[in-house]
Amino acid sequence: MKKILGITLSLAVWGALLMMQGTPAIDATIAEEAVIAAHPDAIVCEAEQVGHKFTVAYVDSHLNRGEVTIADDGHIVAEN
Repeated sequence: MKKILGITLSLAVWGALLMMQGTPAIDATIAEEAVIAAHPDAIVCEAEQVGHKFTVAYVDSHLNRGEVTIADDGHIVAEN
């Protein structure tokens, strides 16, 4: 009985610690790094927060411009 209670208590504490840790919030720097990871030859011009999303403007090595919108959870929402 003590063993089951100990396991249950340790799982509850472990779960609470994981919930407190959470996922880091995305910021402009992380949004820029995500664009560079998707477009290695790109130079980031500007990263702007629009509501809960980030819009990152970039120029690639062929001088083509683009814009990527990244949600606050890190997913790419739109790419132009």
